[in-house]
Amino acid sequence: MSNYLAWQSDNFITIFIGLVLLEILILVILSLWKMFHNNETLKYEFITIIAHKYRTPLTQVKWLCENLLNSEKDEYKKESLRNINQSNDKLIKLTNSLIEITDSDRSATASYSFETVHLCDFVRLVAEPYKTLFHEKNIFFSVECVAEDIKVKIDKQRIEFVLQSLLENACTYTSPGKNVRVIVERSFRKGLVSVIDQGIGLSGGDLSRIFTKFFRSDSARRVDTEGFGISLFLSKAIMRRHKGKIQVSSDGPEKGAKFELILKVVK
Repeated sequence: MSNYLAWQSDNFITIFIGLVLLEILILVILSLWKMFHNNETLKYEFITIIAHKYRTPLTQVKWLCENLLNSEKDEYKKESLRNINQSNDKLIKLTNSLIEITDSDRSATASYSFETVHLCDFVRLVAEPYKTLFHEKNIFFSVECVAEDIKVKIDKQRIEFVLQSLLENACTYTSPGKNVRVIVERSFRKGLVSVIDQGIGLSGGDLSRIFTKFFRSDSARRVDTEGFGISLFLSKAIMRRHKGKIQVSSDGPEKGAKFELILKVVK
């Protein structure tokens, strides 16, 4: 029994150290890529390394962590394992995002799987986990379906990424006590999803560059120093593959922003 506990403890430490090292390596690669992103050969070499070298250990960490969670009795250790698992999931998501950037540049090679969904139900499902996040920050959050019967054909995983990116940005850049609203509605043959916040807003110059790869406004960098400016670039590429649009409007700095997804309605 003591040997088993020692094994668990050793694996716990190994997971933690491994995650830290992986995150450092990915951040270093991101920084280098940001400096040299015009060098296509270098960029694709980085992506190849990430895809083939990082995915396997990240998957192994996830498997090991979940097994330790199932057998761990101590609640404090279980909470620590959950935190490690969540951090590992973020690294997996970051790795997939970098691969998605390559796919967006070579859109013909990206594999999309489309299926018909009820837009309101889908948006509610994606937004549900964020209620706690907004609540913890004391931000009033609501999802409003003006029209219920809206069917669209989407790649669920990728549109989920787009919605998650908009919700995470709204939470990051909106101050406590303010509002964030998600509105689902229909306009003729289009399904519309709007994410409206009362956050830092955008200047005219920022509006024209907001979907550019690696772009971050000065105000965004002051609020969140760790962003890399890729989620909105990816979101635009994903919406383009859906023959849809993502657009943004803002009345100016400190006056919030409205991001709107436009998708074709199907019967």
